[in-house]
Amino acid sequence: MKRSKKIIVASHCVLNQNAVVSHEARSPGIMKAAVEWSDEQGYGIVQLPCPEFTFLGPERPPMTVEEYDTPEFHAHNRRILAPVIEQLKVYQDHGYEIVGGLGISGSPSCDPGKGVFMQDLLALASEEGVHIDFFWQIPNTEDGTFDPHDAKSVFGSTSAVSNG
Repeated sequence: MKRSKKIIVASHCVLNQNAVVSHEARSPGIMKAAVEWSDEQGYGIVQLPCPEFTFLGPERPPMTVEEYDTPEFHAHNRRILAPVIEQLKVYQDHGYEIVGGLGISGSPSCDPGKGVFMQDLLALASEEGVHIDFFWQIPNTEDGTFDPHDAKSVFGSTSAVSNG
């Protein structure tokens, strides 16, 4: 079977809800609708590391964007993102397309518009010439069901985020 050569980068918890802050999980394991949609599109998924889990562990308290927006957390993000950016660069340099990312609306780290980790991802990707220009998101709704045809699941272009 021929590969699609299309990649999407996904927040860690899309594929592993066990990393989510206690009482914030939206499914027992994977975010099934997002994974099935990625499969239907022919997208390979590169799972991002969970910055909150690796920074503060599984029993961490819920925190805000402002609480994560520290020099220590940014340094941690850059350190754990370096191998991912290197992998994406290799894909891109060999003709693969990074079609976009899949974030978590409302997350202090992984919200495509304001998340500290996503800002660091986009900055580091830009520095290394890796093109991530579009984001979808798990909506910040009661059930958190991903539907790419619903505006709540589409963040859109990241150019304003990465340039602003």
